Amino acid sequence: MFNDVDDLSDCKVLLVEDSVINQKIIQVCLADLCDVAVVESGEEAIEYCLQSAPDLILMDWILTGITGLEACKLLQSKPSTANIPVIFVTSNVGESQQEECWDAGAVDFIGKPIVARTLVNRVKTHLKYKKQADLLREYSYVDGLTGVFNRRYFSQEMDRHYRQGQRANTTLSMIILDVDNFKKYNDHYGHLKGDDVLKSVAKVLKHCTRRPLDGAFRYGGEEFAVLLPNTPKEAAFEIAQNIINDLHQLGIEHAESPFDVVTASAGVSSTHTASDPAELIKQADTALYEAKKNGRNRVIEFSPEHEKSI
Repeated sequence: MFNDVDDLSDCKVLLVEDSVINQKIIQVCLADLCDVAVVESGEEAIEYCLQSAPDLILMDWILTGITGLEACKLLQSKPSTANIPVIFVTSNVGESQQEECWDAGAVDFIGKPIVARTLVNRVKTHLKYKKQADLLREYSYVDGLTGVFNRRYFSQEMDRHYRQGQRANTTLSMIILDVDNFKKYNDHYGHLKGDDVLKSVAKVLKHCTRRPLDGAFRYGGEEFAVLLPNTPKEAAFEIAQNIINDLHQLGIEHAESPFDVVTASAGVSSTHTASDPAELIKQADTALYEAKKNGRNRVIEFSPEHEKSI
């Protein structure tokens, strides 16, 4: 796989360097390899990475404000930036300085004055490793049948989005969706046709969740989940209704369904009523139960009254 990762033009390298001359040299060296963004301090580097994580950081050791070592340690301490590889660009290449680089969490260092070929080859190698690691990580989080994210990744993203929503005081909404009468469909048409239905549901979910932060997941069997950060429950309900309508309109034949085509039911919940991730999931599941109880092929938004009826 490593040898197959040849095109690095879509990779972003963040250069943290307060010398204009060194900025120019490095940018010229890497111009044909990747995209390079430049900041001049460790504080700016941290802020940049929290907003949009680069694929690699080239960090000067001596900076105005906090040092490159301190910035590297801070980046390593944050879950959202800990996987960004850092290469120090420094004239401090003694044994003790090298030890400090490794202790700070760096993956490599490049000595000054800069040798263009060494710089390009080191950056190329680490970008390839990063791209390969990203691909492997993506494969481990994607459901092999449907192409949406799997349950394992759902758990990670739920916790992450919930914490971010609490910090920013924004609403996290979720949808749990279940294909109606799916066992009857499998019994009638066979499991291969059933797999095709699940793939079709996944395509509808992807079409209806286009914002970068929205996520569609195979929750288990014929059940799917959607996470909608910074989305009020009213908007989440509308998205869920679009999903249900789009699936119905596909017109996939289902002789064992009262609707004659494949349909789904959905439950919607939000942090407006849930105090933690487990409760958010439970409330969406409760609303899904109500949708099925009330005739299927519909969306129900969670209400505290639903818990009393169970």
